[in-house]
Amino acid sequence: MDRFSVRLTISIIIMMAILLPACGVEERGRDVSQPGGGGDGEVSQPSGMITALEWDPPVVSADGTPMSPKRDLDYYEFYLRTDQNFGDDDLPVAHVSAFSDVLSPNGKSFKREITKEFILDNLLPFAEEGKQHYISIRAVGVDGLKSGFMVSVAWDLS
Repeated sequence: MDRFSVRLTISIIIMMAILLPACGVEERGRDVSQPGGGGDGEVSQPSGMITALEWDPPVVSADGTPMSPKRDLDYYEFYLRTDQNFGDDDLPVAHVSAFSDVLSPNGKSFKREITKEFILDNLLPFAEEGKQHYISIRAVGVDGLKSGFMVSVAWDLS
């Protein structure tokens, strides 16, 4: 299964901070997708509250077909479960475009950039309060080919 790199944006709630609400997983610089890095199917348990996911786009689809992110990506699928058993029968709860138009520094034009971050509050309508959920992402190419599921990330809503 192909996994693409995901970094967790982690915030610890300090003095009434309001949290605002996208494979291998990287937890603050520690790659947990490879053996010896905490991968092997285990879910990363970061300290603090997870508020967003950040990732690097995949370069290979699940069937091994090379994927050029700037040329081949179409969108990302976000999956949510109360266990870690993501599979092809699961339906995504959200789709996010693989690209967005970002205003250039001169403020006069836009440039196309690969989407690499997702705010988790966008998944709250699909989650049950008080439960721990697991999130996984798949990239989908313009040809319909999908990457494998990223390593699931624990998201505690209790």
